[in-house]
Amino acid sequence: MTHTLPHKLLLAALLGSASVVHAENLLDIYHLAQQNDLTLAQAQANYQANLERGAQGTGQLLPTVTFGASRFSVNQDMQLPAPPHSNSYESDMYLLQLTQPLYRKSSFAAYAQGKAIAAQAEAEVSIARGDMMLRSVQTYFDVLFAEDTLAFARTEKAAIEGQLHLAERNFAVGNATVVDVHEARARYDLAVAQEVGADNDLQEKREALTVLVNTRPAKLATLRPNLPLQNPEPPDMESWNKTAQDKNPLILAQERAVKVAVEEVEKNRGGHYPTLDLVASHGYNKNANIFSSTIYEYTTNQVGVQLQVPLYAGGITQSRVREAEARHDQARAALDQTRRTVTRQIRESYLAVSGGMARVQALEQAQASSKKALESTLIGYESGVRTGVDVLNSQRDLYRTQRDLAQARYAYLLSHLRLKFVAGTMSEADLGSLNTLLAGG
Repeated sequence: MTHTLPHKLLLAALLGSASVVHAENLLDIYHLAQQNDLTLAQAQANYQANLERGAQGTGQLLPTVTFGASRFSVNQDMQLPAPPHSNSYESDMYLLQLTQPLYRKSSFAAYAQGKAIAAQAEAEVSIARGDMMLRSVQTYFDVLFAEDTLAFARTEKAAIEGQLHLAERNFAVGNATVVDVHEARARYDLAVAQEVGADNDLQEKREALTVLVNTRPAKLATLRPNLPLQNPEPPDMESWNKTAQDKNPLILAQERAVKVAVEEVEKNRGGHYPTLDLVASHGYNKNANIFSSTIYEYTTNQVGVQLQVPLYAGGITQSRVREAEARHDQARAALDQTRRTVTRQIRESYLAVSGGMARVQALEQAQASSKKALESTLIGYESGVRTGVDVLNSQRDLYRTQRDLAQARYAYLLSHLRLKFVAGTMSEADLGSLNTLLAGG
């Protein structure tokens, strides 16, 4: 049997080759996302706004100074006793007053609550930064996987096209059956459709990256072929969970939300308590009276304490306390739920790392076996013991194995990063380590 396409050339067309060019790497994309991601920008603005709650709480413990002034034109008419009498004059006054809270239970609680809100805001922006870091890596890897999928689709299409031409020529000379031709034609048409789908998916993934960084990267650095595989360190799931219970930003934020709720209860309970303030004032008055046109001018200086005792407010204070206590119960339940969720996420992420490593190793072995199987099938096809359908099936198996391996490699790396995020230990240094795995990184 004579063939015009040697099996080695067909195998090379399927496997393809990659050239190294200058490309933007993972850290480049991450830094662009830091500057342009709108989700992070919203979180940072919310953080700055919540920081002011701390300043507002402090302000309730500091003195307040007020100044008031007035001037009136006064015209008085006296009818009795006779004779009638009129008097007109100008009345001037001003008052400068300082009030320093000495005891206000609500203000003390508001101060503590403001600090808790600021701490909660810090934890929430940490969540947003970590989420942005994960989204940067996920979006970057989505593009790389879409590029891999398109490259595999194109190389498979090229190989199937070569097999189709070979089947047609062999059929013309009587060395192949019509089944081989029809099967190759069907596989080629399917490969064309898969290439179109892969190209569309790549455009979508690139658009998602463009939205994230507000620019369109021309080329991304790709993953090196030799990926080092490592188990989680420490290799103990409970150690990871213990770290997460202490450092996970979701737990930290919810703990501070509980503190905010506690102080809200105390703030509303303060409505039952008396308040005591130090008051100092300086006043000036200038006016006359109805009985005389003489102008009186005097100043007044006062220093003292002012006590106010709430007696009854229509039940509003009690209602607000009950509402705040219910909100506190809700916050505590949410904290317990968050702790349970984090424990589950730690277990899932830990198993994803160990399982992902095993999957990559298995697919690497499967890829090597699929390559050998394809080589053997091509040799068998040249020898007449294998059909064109067998070759197409081997090509398809190799393509799927390569695609699954690429996906497993990205998933493995992401699971490592996600485990650290859930544990609350993820940092930019982890992205730097990932970046070293990229060509040119």
